Amino acid sequence: MTKQHISFEFDTRNYEWTHGRAPKGYGMWAFAARESHGKEVIWAPSSTYGEAKNWIKNHIRNAAPADYRGYVVIEVLT
Repeated sequence: MTKQHISFEFDTRNYEWTHGRAPKGYGMWAFAARESHGKEVIWAPSSTYGEAKNWIKNHIRNAAPADYRGYVVIEVLT
């Protein structure tokens, strides 16, 4: 069995443009993992931004094939 190696980047540009600040705090966080066929909105459970980032990374790791090696850009939605 080959182990996954996934690198993540969080894109907060649209969030910052809309809200005038970087994402932080407690709330309902929505993310989209960019893919060639579009993007699917994924809602994390209510949590802090840091906890939501960890949740979405684990969510993507669990959904990816066991041997997936790649780079995922996650957009923080507004």
